[in-house]
Amino acid sequence: MLSAPTPAQIERIVHGKIRAAAVERIGKAGSLRGGEKLNAHLGLTSLDLAFLVAELDAQLAVDPFAKLVSITSVRTVEDLVRAYQQAIFPELRVGGEADALAAAARRGKTRRARRERG
Repeated sequence: MLSAPTPAQIERIVHGKIRAAAVERIGKAGSLRGGEKLNAHLGLTSLDLAFLVAELDAQLAVDPFAKLVSITSVRTVEDLVRAYQQAIFPELRVGGEADALAAAARRGKTRRARRERG
């Protein structure tokens, strides 16, 4: 890209790539919501995500997973959009690594609680 896309353009680009991956994977893709899980709701595998990220890195000329975000923290459509928006617009970063660690801790606590109930 010659000039940096706006946050809204980044969202459209990421959504478009996710839709294309979903169509290729499961044969259909409707409208996307931020909270939809890439794996559970859209059926994308980790390999699908790797291809998706490679395409986005090439199109947006940025790799948010090199230093900013752990790829394992990307679970939802919104997570992926936010990773690219924050890579291009650092001012959008809120809390950075501390937020990611807190989110990972919450997910771990939720998993442990589920195991104990089940």
